[in-house]
Amino acid sequence: MKFYLVVIGIFLTVCFVRCVNQNKVTYDLPAAMLPHVKQEYLSRCEKGKILYDMNCAGCHNTKVKGKVLIPDFTPEQLKGYELRITNARHSESLTDTIVTEEELGIIMTFLSYKKKNEVK
Repeated sequence: MKFYLVVIGIFLTVCFVRCVNQNKVTYDLPAAMLPHVKQEYLSRCEKGKILYDMNCAGCHNTKVKGKVLIPDFTPEQLKGYELRITNARHSESLTDTIVTEEELGIIMTFLSYKKKNEVK
């Protein structure tokens, strides 16, 4: 019985580690950014990823070869989203009561600094 519990425990641990590592996002922050500023931006990006996953990922993410891809938005596209003018659905479904201006800014920070997808 102990053997099966150990095997199940190892299996669950491996699954958990794979899931955590698969969702890890890295960021392209300017090299000249001061360390304390960089730390603040990393924190903001992590918050932005959580907000993005909650409010945006369902419509925008794609799956390629089993890997979830967050789209690479251009600065112009991000400005449109920030102003909620990119399409009519956003002005109706992403109102200020659902995603505040501050939260939207945090999401834009995340999308601006996340590493771009590798083109293969």
